[in-house]
Amino acid sequence: MAVKRREALIEQEEIEGGELNLIPYLDIVTNLMLFLLASVAGGADLFGQLNTMLPDKAPAGVSSDKPPATNPDELPLKLVVQVLKERITLWSVSGREGTLKDPIKFPYSATNASGSPALGLSGGLGSACDGGYMCESGNCAKGTCAQNPDPNYASLAVFDYRALNTALYEISKKHYLGKHRKTETYQAVLMADDSTPYETLISVMGAMRCKMPPIGEQTERCYLPTTDEKLKATEVAVDEENRLYDTDRVEFDPDKHALFNDILFSRGFE
Repeated sequence: MAVKRREALIEQEEIEGGELNLIPYLDIVTNLMLFLLASVAGGADLFGQLNTMLPDKAPAGVSSDKPPATNPDELPLKLVVQVLKERITLWSVSGREGTLKDPIKFPYSATNASGSPALGLSGGLGSACDGGYMCESGNCAKGTCAQNPDPNYASLAVFDYRALNTALYEISKKHYLGKHRKTETYQAVLMADDSTPYETLISVMGAMRCKMPPIGEQTERCYLPTTDEKLKATEVAVDEENRLYDTDRVEFDPDKHALFNDILFSRGFE
């Protein structure tokens, strides 16, 4: 009883003094160290050699688990629109629509192998236009690129945006027409360096988002895909006011819906 009272008194003093009694913890650590040293010294068989094989070093004929089969059209094409100083190239990281070494040919078609692998500069004086963005001079007068009245105006780098838009339209039509297109497939990469003019980037982005109307015609902006839970919970799959639609309930139509509106910016490869 005296020992218990003494221990209780010591514990009370430790609590009031704010100090911890570390002796029990040190005893535990010491005992553990002794057991570990004894097991290492007396059990050399703990250290052995396991006959293992890395997956990438497996001999021929050894099969490995394969990922489950997936419909290719449910996977992103990973298209890349590469804007260089004097040309635009279009290819895909997936390899399903051209590659970096063998980009898409213009004008685009599934069988065109002899076209141009890039879009060059365009928009010279006298070219057809429906806005200044299609003219190097930045001035479209009566459907034709004309001289800019401002003598200090710096010419723009203009490309055949309609040819780019047609290619993206045909690609999306080939892969997704009449299907419930996954939201991930609307993604594409716009690769450009710091020297690309802002106006050029805006025009390229416009060509990537929606089908462009014929020159001189006006159409309403295309419907954009959405994952908004509020729209998904309603009976109506299309929001006419905000021009949005539920991709899970509406079949894709490139004439009305966005082509590749989810644009990622890249400055190139590292």
